[in-house]
Amino acid sequence: MSDIINSRSIIKDLIKNGLNVEDKQQLSYYVSNFNYNIFLKGYGKIFIGENKRFDKEATDTQIIALYNFDMNMSNHILRWILQIEKIISTNVVYEAINYYNIKDHCLLKLNTDTIKNRILKNLYKVTPKISYENFLYKMVKYLPSNEISRDYVEHNKHDDIYKWRNCPLDIMCLTWSFSTTFSFMIALNEELRDGILSTFGLKAEHIQGFYDFIKNLIDLRNGITHNEIIFSKKIKYQSNELKAMYQFITKKSISNELKLINILEIIEFLTKTNKLVNSTKYWFKKLNIKTIFKNKVDMICGKIGENKYD
Repeated sequence: MSDIINSRSIIKDLIKNGLNVEDKQQLSYYVSNFNYNIFLKGYGKIFIGENKRFDKEATDTQIIALYNFDMNMSNHILRWILQIEKIISTNVVYEAINYYNIKDHCLLKLNTDTIKNRILKNLYKVTPKISYENFLYKMVKYLPSNEISRDYVEHNKHDDIYKWRNCPLDIMCLTWSFSTTFSFMIALNEELRDGILSTFGLKAEHIQGFYDFIKNLIDLRNGITHNEIIFSKKIKYQSNELKAMYQFITKKSISNELKLINILEIIEFLTKTNKLVNSTKYWFKKLNIKTIFKNKVDMICGKIGENKYD
């Protein structure tokens, strides 16, 4: 059976296009195992000159170094995104249980009118729009996959949603996607949302900025889990409210669009850590690629290799 993807042929083409190959065995390993499309077309693009050939300073080891830097940075970012996700999901359900004094913590034991018109009264504000029934389905969709939650199913019930009526809300939330958690927060009343903001050290006036930040977190999380290149990822949801929240947190104003490094600063504040921005900058400084290529990364990421940045 002939090779569908032949690493030797790929490497020959790269050499023809000007790439200086320093370690064929290592390059062959990366091309063969990490999808050469994302590896070369994605991470290799900053090493391409104006003539669409590799710059004379470009080497395979530099592409590999950038790839590993981005993978490690992405994994580190994801760790803290997951922490924010857990904090939000825990607090939205705790606030709802306490505020509405939900008996046994079981939301689905309440009548439909109470859930729909009292607890999830702002569900219509969720975008893209979702029906009440479909939202309840999202809340129970992954309950069978969790060892803790699946014990609460009523096997004699045929209804896909209400067979989970005995599952407490604070256990149910363990299986929610980030978007479901975020939608649940939006659906709650203003007093509850303000309580959640205060958990993070934010004020009621920051609610829209916080929403835009969470939308960016979800987009970033999805990008990391779907093999996007993160060092060059643009921050999708920009707004004056998000900039105002950033200024409140960092005591620094920003006139242009927020960069990835600015989002990392906000993550640090919300997770009460100082291990994300400094470690990202440290490993960027250690990144063994030529200055001409580092400058391209800096241009996109907002000078992450410097001690100060806008």
